Amino acid sequence: MRREAESPWTQWCEVCDDERPLVQFGKRKRSPNGRTNVCRACVKAANNKANRDPQVVRKRRDARLRRVYGITLADYERMGRRQRWRCAICGQKAVAGDRLVVDHDHDKPKGAAVRRLLCRGENAALGHFGDSSARLDRGAVYLRDHGK
Repeated sequence: MRREAESPWTQWCEVCDDERPLVQFGKRKRSPNGRTNVCRACVKAANNKANRDPQVVRKRRDARLRRVYGITLADYERMGRRQRWRCAICGQKAVAGDRLVVDHDHDKPKGAAVRRLLCRGENAALGHFGDSSARLDRGAVYLRDHGK
């Protein structure tokens, strides 16, 4: 049951049951007062708890892979096993606590665009070269002539 706040500048949180200033509640257009029913501190605590749950983490990762790349978490893991969890360019294993990222062609539709799994550095390098093999070749020539 919802309680009435003592002033128009406060509201009760449905989770912690504290009366707090309105600025401690997120905005929500459909709400009568334009604010959410749960304070930001309670939302943050719930998110921190969910982020420690492995099932929630896997579900969120799967949802992101589907949304962004059009592949499932099972597809990602299959690709990783096929590559022995090594970057497709440099051959290095992903650093502990980090994971390989999905390399994809921005010009193709989701699903058809996925190439292989790369370490973050190699993926960023391809992005900086604009996915252009000609620019990458010129960069390699430059390095041979002026560096390593």
